[in-house]
Amino acid sequence: MPDLYDPNKKESGGPEPALVTASTGAGAPEPVPIPDAVPVSEPVPVPSAGQVNGNAPDRIRIGLWGAPRSGKTTYLAALQIAAMQYQRHNAGSWSITGMTQEANAFLAQGTDLLTRQRAFPEATMGVQGLAWALQGPEEKGKLGFRNRRPNFVLEIQDAAGEVFRHDHPQQAQLVGHLARSHGVIYLFDPVGDAEEATESFTYLQATLTQLAARVRDRGELVDGMLPHHVSVCIAKFDHPDIFRPAAEAGWVTQDMVGSRLPRVPREQSENFFQWMCNEFRGSNARLVRDALYSHFDPRRISFYAASAVGFRLNPQQVFDYNDYVQPVEVGGKPHIRTSPVPINVLEPLIDLESRIHRDRGRGGWLGGKRK
Repeated sequence: MPDLYDPNKKESGGPEPALVTASTGAGAPEPVPIPDAVPVSEPVPVPSAGQVNGNAPDRIRIGLWGAPRSGKTTYLAALQIAAMQYQRHNAGSWSITGMTQEANAFLAQGTDLLTRQRAFPEATMGVQGLAWALQGPEEKGKLGFRNRRPNFVLEIQDAAGEVFRHDHPQQAQLVGHLARSHGVIYLFDPVGDAEEATESFTYLQATLTQLAARVRDRGELVDGMLPHHVSVCIAKFDHPDIFRPAAEAGWVTQDMVGSRLPRVPREQSENFFQWMCNEFRGSNARLVRDALYSHFDPRRISFYAASAVGFRLNPQQVFDYNDYVQPVEVGGKPHIRTSPVPINVLEPLIDLESRIHRDRGRGGWLGGKRK
């Protein structure tokens, strides 16, 4: 019988290899060397809670949705900047840190691109899962409830807009994440919606139909509708093709202190979206609106006029209507003129977390399978 390797055998020198015996079926057992041992290495731990699609009770899964070039990756890259600037206009502050090395690298690279290099991130290819820990300022309790400090893990799938097409091979993976999600951030891009290749409805309806079927099969539809909370972000609010018509139509107000930033008042945001669909963009945008209202409970949808980079401010850090356009072409690529001041980038997430937290407290939809 051929010799086997001995785990105690050294490359050179040392004692003779220890032997074991194997029966040959007749006569005395034949000595057989023991096989080589696997080289000793550092033990590998169980994967940490930083992995995407974890099940800890403080985890919140958010689906990020939008057509190609709607600004999904730039939106995520601006998150940390928005968190750092939150205290400028609000009480308290927010912090955001990655749950994995990849998530931290994404934040660092995105912040560096937007602030130092004044450039936009490359569009996402395929589907990328990211998880971040967010902590906000203490909120005062209402009606006898204790104060609480928002502290949760956010999971987001950053997917290329093309993945939302019905014929994309990765669409099933994306639909699965959306089906497990507690909330959705939908980026509606009025600029890209004007172009046939990036029409919003094309990249909404096919995925929405499959999502409804997936959630129905899980028995989680509520009165025939998807149970998710939704934040609709009307993207690229800073773009002159969007901002100027909105200002001329009377939707924009302006702060009279600080940087005198323009904004659409929160209580007018849904009406602004309706105007965008009915008067400004037209039939394709109306289909987007109708699809959202027919699949999600309108009471669970919030609206925001948003921009990942905000407006260009003058040297005194004040908004100037005569010179507010932030991106400029440099070498055939868009660059940012001044340090970004994101508009409604963090706020949709804060709102989603608050609404999802209330659902969990009531033991409703989120008290079940999606807890």
